[in-house]
Amino acid sequence: SMTGEDDHSTRVGGYGLVAADLADLVVNGQVISLIIALAVVFLLLSLLFRSPGAGIIGTVPLATAIIILFGWMGYLGIQLDIATAILSSIMIGVGVDYTIHFLWRYRKERGRGLEPVKAVVKTLTTTGRGISFNALSVILGFCALPFSVFTPLQVFGFLVIVSIFPCLIGALVI
Repeated sequence: SMTGEDDHSTRVGGYGLVAADLADLVVNGQVISLIIALAVVFLLLSLLFRSPGAGIIGTVPLATAIIILFGWMGYLGIQLDIATAILSSIMIGVGVDYTIHFLWRYRKERGRGLEPVKAVVKTLTTTGRGISFNALSVILGFCALPFSVFTPLQVFGFLVIVSIFPCLIGALVI
């Protein structure tokens, strides 16, 4: 052709291309942001408690919950999109909160002279109860969403419920 374009080439555009590019960006961005978030949580907890062990203890429940969340999503065929990507940010914010409350009370009990096992029992029966009630109230609050007529809200509600529970268990057990 006289315009210098190859007659055998094809241009692709439109909404489909934009959606495909956006999906790639969300997936790649999600992996990077989760790694950065876990590293930041580790550093902040290590500084807050002046112990890398506390950073690890705070990061392990979150990493486990993230693996469980994305494992369920893969198992159920739920796609990673902008709405489900936001979920992991919520989970990290809520999950680290439970762990900080637990570690803070445990450190306080150890400072009062309790042995490690007794300090854990005291923490579980005091702060652990508060954490449990908080997590269960969040779970119950989101139980309404799976009954929505809007499918993204159904999925989001289910995933919040699935992700908060491992955060709670991780904070109490690990």
